[in-house]
Amino acid sequence: MTRKLSEYRIARELGEAVTKRLVTGCIRDLQAMKESLLSGEDSGLENIWDEICVQQQQEQSIYWDVYQATIDAFIEHRVDQLLPYELDAVWLLTQEGDDWDTELEEERDAYPVMAHDVVAYLQDELLTSASDWSNARISNYIDSGYE
Repeated sequence: MTRKLSEYRIARELGEAVTKRLVTGCIRDLQAMKESLLSGEDSGLENIWDEICVQQQQEQSIYWDVYQATIDAFIEHRVDQLLPYELDAVWLLTQEGDDWDTELEEERDAYPVMAHDVVAYLQDELLTSASDWSNARISNYIDSGYE
């Protein structure tokens, strides 16, 4: 198979790789948070990531805003550390980036990239991961009907 150079493919693959790196890093940060679990000491859940996964897979608790603030802080910190071309590549994956890409070139803003668009995109990606994530602790918690 002959490989063909494509700016679109390069930007997309870079954006996807950066997204994966950032989401994985945030998950590791949340897994490292083992103190002050809001689910209670006897829940069987080990860390904040477990709690977020349970809530994404079942129902969000009254404390969801606390979890969301924690997620936001980790994502925002990572987005602030991105190199400009990494931010641009991830932004192109957002709905705003897709909309910009479909505009006529002469009608586009020269540089429409906004970090808050990237933060929102990464939040969605992280929460999608939480919806799909499972381990024995999460399964036991859900199966037990613990609330």
